[in-house]
Amino acid sequence: MAGHCIPGAPIPTMAQRAAELRGLRFPDAVVRHSGRTLLFMAGIAPGEFGRLYHCLFKMKPDSQQPDVIVLEPDLASLAGGRRIPHTYAYDGKGTRLCLWWPKGRDWMPSMKFADTFIPWTAEWLHYFELWLTTGEWSGGGEHPDLTPRRWARR
Repeated sequence: MAGHCIPGAPIPTMAQRAAELRGLRFPDAVVRHSGRTLLFMAGIAPGEFGRLYHCLFKMKPDSQQPDVIVLEPDLASLAGGRRIPHTYAYDGKGTRLCLWWPKGRDWMPSMKFADTFIPWTAEWLHYFELWLTTGEWSGGGEHPDLTPRRWARR
């Protein structure tokens, strides 16, 4: 899931990012600020016949990795108690998606959301719907092991 990056391209300001997201013209999408965080809420479908998922994209200044959260439908309910692959722990409502491997540098802050997080989310949802049916994750990728480790020194 790689986006397009021009080396040395400037990092958009939050205002520029908001303008980019408004320009996508998603039906019923909302772009707003909450403190220093830019929020983009939009319906994303994994394909022409896929269900519509209400997603929240949270962007923070300082080139931090954005968060993508599926708010509705409830993915945990759809999963029927199975652990959903490629997700992060999240204390709020919804499910936080793991869309890319940071060490692989698939995303850089200068990249457009239309080229990265929006299609990556649709692709993740496509693989999620397949996983619901087959029980196998076909989307590939790596997910970081977030298990705390105790390393002993000798």
